[in-house]
Amino acid sequence: MCVNSITMTLVLLLTAKWALEEILDKINSRHILRHRTQIPHGFEQFIDLPTYQKSVDYTLMKATFSSFCDTLYLGFSVIIIFFGFLPWLFGFFTNIFGPEIVGQATVLLCVKVTLSLFSLPFSWWRQFRLEESFGFNRSTQAIFWTDKIKEIVLIFALCLPIVSAIIYLFQVFPSTWWILGWAALTLFQALMVVIYPLLILPIFNKLTPLPDGELKDRLIALAQGVNFPVNKIYTMDGSKRSGHSNAFFTGLGKFRHIVLYDTLIQQMSTEEIAAVVAHEIGHHKCKHIATMLIIESIFTLLGFRILHYLSGADWFLSSFGFAAWYMNSPVPLILVFLFAIPGVTFWIEPFFKYLSRRHEYAADRFAAAALGGGAALISGLRKLHRENLSNLTPHPIFAAFYYSHPTLLDRETALKK
Repeated sequence: MCVNSITMTLVLLLTAKWALEEILDKINSRHILRHRTQIPHGFEQFIDLPTYQKSVDYTLMKATFSSFCDTLYLGFSVIIIFFGFLPWLFGFFTNIFGPEIVGQATVLLCVKVTLSLFSLPFSWWRQFRLEESFGFNRSTQAIFWTDKIKEIVLIFALCLPIVSAIIYLFQVFPSTWWILGWAALTLFQALMVVIYPLLILPIFNKLTPLPDGELKDRLIALAQGVNFPVNKIYTMDGSKRSGHSNAFFTGLGKFRHIVLYDTLIQQMSTEEIAAVVAHEIGHHKCKHIATMLIIESIFTLLGFRILHYLSGADWFLSSFGFAAWYMNSPVPLILVFLFAIPGVTFWIEPFFKYLSRRHEYAADRFAAAALGGGAALISGLRKLHRENLSNLTPHPIFAAFYYSHPTLLDRETALKK
């Protein structure tokens, strides 16, 4: 067993994370239940009591299921850490794929995929039990399992080259590999943003150019009116898997696309869709995307720097049961780092959520200015919340810790001002 001060510290961090999540979930659930019998003031116009109570039940069921999964995952993590499963898996796959660069990259991805199998039954239950019971599931068993196979194939096809490159830099440039590796990963991520709408998204969903008509004319006029050139506007068959609705931008520069879920088009009016798209344009015009990418890049660089420091600390890997001969490969270090990082990043997530909420307010202001008022956006947001059974009464502490978007009430209040 690998029980020592290092592994105990990691387990304590993960346990503290789980404990705080449980406390926040309990606070939020009790707060929601207290408001279950009455529609929140000001929302009576767009949601009836049965639908509101259904949204409460949906939120509570998701919270219960999430708590169950988190508790099991904590136990799974403790077993992985204390019983040395990481070095065992590393040794097992190294015996198959070898110690060379590509072989070690394959080992890293195989271990990650193997560990991710733990969550597969819960993913299935969420889709075919939880989402099904509230009328959101549109997927089939064939689609679900085919998606999982596609995801695994894409992981190896896309990640094997960049992981191999980082291992190569680790071996050839031992003193500067962390800077070069960070630069390589940053370029890889930028490339993924460009190729995602062109090559990856169509593997899972059918993208159809938005047909000529009122909606297309309105969105093109909106983009031109705010000097935001868009290459193409697509609809996506999101209804093939879920009843949830959404819209998003993808790509960069001349590869930039607007993608609308078919469910969104069915649920909203032309002007409401224009307001949602204007909000997304606002994120780009206000440089929110660039800001978040820069901040995330800085934290990634910090992560590489920590990896570089730990690469010279034999005591760290030996604490997790890795033998000395593993030290020539960075893969054990990366595995431990990736496994441990959630216990650390969890505590700084509220900062990112706070920054994201500020960005949402700014994008709302941009949309309201672009459309000459916030009425269409308010109406669209109400429909999004109603159709997706979103929580209308989250506890303020829970929302401050977890929510990347302000609550509907807060957004409406800001828009009306």
